[in-house]
Amino acid sequence: MEIRYNYRLYPNKSQEEQIQRNFDCARFVYNHYLAKRVEAYKNGQGLLGTNDCCRDLTVLKKTDGYTWLQKADDNSLRNSIKELDMAFKKFFRNIKKPDSAPGFPHFKSKKEKNKSYRSKNNLSRTSIVLSDKAIKLTKLGWVDCSVSREVEGRILSATVFQVPSGKYFVSVCCTDYEPKPLPKTGAAVSVQMSLSSAALPDKQETHPAATESKPQPADSATDIHQHESYRYYEKSLKKIARLQRQMSRKPSDSNNREKTRVKLACLHERIYNQRTDAINKTTTQLVRDYDQIYVQEVNLQNLLKDPQRSKQVSDAAWGEFVRQLTYKSGWYGKRVIRVLGANSECGIRNAE
Repeated sequence: MEIRYNYRLYPNKSQEEQIQRNFDCARFVYNHYLAKRVEAYKNGQGLLGTNDCCRDLTVLKKTDGYTWLQKADDNSLRNSIKELDMAFKKFFRNIKKPDSAPGFPHFKSKKEKNKSYRSKNNLSRTSIVLSDKAIKLTKLGWVDCSVSREVEGRILSATVFQVPSGKYFVSVCCTDYEPKPLPKTGAAVSVQMSLSSAALPDKQETHPAATESKPQPADSATDIHQHESYRYYEKSLKKIARLQRQMSRKPSDSNNREKTRVKLACLHERIYNQRTDAINKTTTQLVRDYDQIYVQEVNLQNLLKDPQRSKQVSDAAWGEFVRQLTYKSGWYGKRVIRVLGANSECGIRNAE
């Protein structure tokens, strides 16, 4: 099993320049071979494969005018080619499904909000190493890092990315991770979704299937009574509107406009962190307390089409809530059951 750990990076001046160089080189390689594959297809040469592009990249880095690519992390350049190949595969795989198919791969812009590159761990010389206060990365050396958790398992890769607020983060991917199952409680809960309450457990009735191994105590379902709706975005709407007005009044490409943009990005980042933290705490508590969790099936696509409720639905983050609940239940030996409706007592109907 694989798991990811995200840490905040604090690079110095030279390391920051190298990170930006890796961003630029990875974007250039992606755009270069996207144009080359399109041109080859138009000329009847078929689609270039990943191995063909990687061999051409080796020659390209030695060509006059492109030697600056040698200063970037080689793994990040090859990963850009793999990322492009995956984008083409997704496009052709789902080309007959216009509603769900991703669009044709597009060229990346240096003005994109999120920048990233991925570096693979070389097991022969262990190019990625994590310590208590720093992480060792290719072409960067040791970078100051806020290590909040120890990694478990073997490190596969590290993705360095920059968020719109200008902060740097690293996402460390590890394999051979084996989570320990949580102790069984013999309890079941029905979770209902509503705009007034993002995750509202019902009367906490015990489902018959949950009492086969251990009967549920009478007061065992009193730990979680109600989880209030997040509404972090709704609470910050006035601040967002004020910053957007300030930014619109400032000249484009001015320093004051950039400062206001960073403030706005930090506000959106804070809303995202608040929502993610609340969902993590709620889903972890539900998985610890209950063996079976019944979640009402909700058609989010239809709700998002409603202009009057789309913001509230997005602010509730139902999809992220169910996603975290599902993978955590799989990790710790619990079970999530999606049901189609709710009755007057426990909200369980047509359970599969």
